[in-house]
Amino acid sequence: MPLVKLQFKPGVNKEGTDYGNNTWNDSDKVRFRMGFPENIGGWAKYSSNTFIGVCRAINAWSGLDGTNRFGIGTEKKLYIETGTSYYDVTPIRASSTINNNPFAISSGSTTVTVTDTGHGAVAGDFVTFSGTASTGDSALTAAVLNAEYTIDSITDANTYVITATAASASVSGSKGGASVVAAYQINVGLTTVVFGTGWGVDTYGAEGYGSASTGGSAASGQLRIWSLTNYGEDLLANVRNGGIFTWDATNGLTTRAVSLASLSGASGTPTIARKVIVSSESRQVLALACDPVDDIGTQDTLLIRYSDSESLTEWTPDTTNAAGSLRLSVGSEIITGLSTKRDILVWTNTALHAVSYIGAPFFFGTKLLSSNTSIMGPNAMLEMDEIVYWMGSQNFYLYDGTTKVLPCSLRDDVFLNLNRDQNSKVFAASNRGESEVSWFYPTTGNEISHYVTYNYAQQIWYGGTLVRTAWIDRTFNQYPVAASIDNRLYNHEIGLDDGSTTPVTAINSYIESDAFELDSGAGYQFMFARRILPDMKFTGSSATNPSVTVTLTPKDFPGGGTRTGDANAVTRSASSPIEEYTKHVHIRTRGRSFVYRIENTTAGVRWQEGTTRLEVRQDGRR
Repeated sequence: MPLVKLQFKPGVNKEGTDYGNNTWNDSDKVRFRMGFPENIGGWAKYSSNTFIGVCRAINAWSGLDGTNRFGIGTEKKLYIETGTSYYDVTPIRASSTINNNPFAISSGSTTVTVTDTGHGAVAGDFVTFSGTASTGDSALTAAVLNAEYTIDSITDANTYVITATAASASVSGSKGGASVVAAYQINVGLTTVVFGTGWGVDTYGAEGYGSASTGGSAASGQLRIWSLTNYGEDLLANVRNGGIFTWDATNGLTTRAVSLASLSGASGTPTIARKVIVSSESRQVLALACDPVDDIGTQDTLLIRYSDSESLTEWTPDTTNAAGSLRLSVGSEIITGLSTKRDILVWTNTALHAVSYIGAPFFFGTKLLSSNTSIMGPNAMLEMDEIVYWMGSQNFYLYDGTTKVLPCSLRDDVFLNLNRDQNSKVFAASNRGESEVSWFYPTTGNEISHYVTYNYAQQIWYGGTLVRTAWIDRTFNQYPVAASIDNRLYNHEIGLDDGSTTPVTAINSYIESDAFELDSGAGYQFMFARRILPDMKFTGSSATNPSVTVTLTPKDFPGGGTRTGDANAVTRSASSPIEEYTKHVHIRTRGRSFVYRIENTTAGVRWQEGTTRLEVRQDGRR
């Protein structure tokens, strides 16, 4: 019987038809190396510690003393991570001595009603009490109340409810004394887009996006996305469509970030913006879609303002400084921006602009790079080797001096299944070690569940499923680091397995081909497949006898369904001096075309496919 090579084009292609592609059609947690498929690397917990909320931004930098740090932004908190520990530096919105005896407690209950006139809080906010006097209760003591609490519910503009972290009270009444201080952290945001009207509760450009929220707090009525960057060794943090804050490294990890407007000597600082970027040329801070200096608090979604050189505090333009502003003219709102080696790129809802430092007297100028260009969300872009990649509303793009559509063999699969209600969660991620640019996106649910990857070295696409909410490539860290919805960071490309479980579990990986004909000249002739001669590597596996399952499934017509496949295991039996594994797999299956699949569900397995052979012969016509 003749041997037929199973040779498929590198990459995964869902754009064509079965017979037209001769390629791989579906995959999960698989990449290609030198044109051949293999499973991706594993992941492990970055530390045993967790943070509060869902992380949607990670920033890495090193201090002047060599200390490595991550900035982490969630819908609830802002953190500095160092030494695998998380330090809460969430800014304080308001802090003052509140009403006399503000705590209403009831015997037999841990529920506490707090009275603070005009508190401005929303449910889920964090408040820290201090200065509480004796309550006269042995369980719900002053020491218990002098702590950080989450606000359970809002009764009205002057009262809210918390649950004490102690046994039930044994007395009733209003307690606390006259010196209770309440420090309120900035209002929490949302973990998902909620439709209605107001910032962030609709898709870009849709009716209602760009107006004040009709209910609740505008600051808390939107998906919480942070813009994080560095100003020297300090952290700049901007809540999208909210305030701009800075954390000063010299003040230590026990101090919180503060608003720019609160800094000594602050003049004309923006109080609302969509993104902050630091110009590497002039050391000026740019605030995108911010409030103008003569109308602080009113957002102009096409305005860009920039500070004086080497200053976080001077934003009022003057002949003696470099502060100023410019306004984009193409589009109705700025979506996001990115600092690159060439320029600062700024996307509106319809165009891409370059913002360049040009020196005195205007300092920054703009150039329209392309019109009729979209971007999926505020974090859907990145720069890799001086090429900028981003995901638009219907296509992928790159900019290398010219804006180009990036052809994608998974385009329909991505854009037809994307949950556009949650498109602002989409983010781009780089994995330089594997020459990969990926986009993580949500499909049927509200949270991110899938990814699509472009390998720019091989110029191919593949994708799969993985729940991640933020990502940062190798920096001072040996591995790429990503966040998940379990309130943890994970090192990626480490080991072979899923380290989110204890003990670790297998990462289920597979790749499946299009239906292919074994003899295109046979007309309606059936083919009988008798043996598979595998060409497989298991180098690097930690399992004693690593294996994959190979399946050959017959199919009679392109428009018909597949029949029951013949699945068998390919197992390595020795690894030295050369790898020895299953010599051949005996099968008995018959069809006009076949689908070939490789799958692994076992821990400790690293596999790579080569050029497998299939032993076949012509069979009857029925």
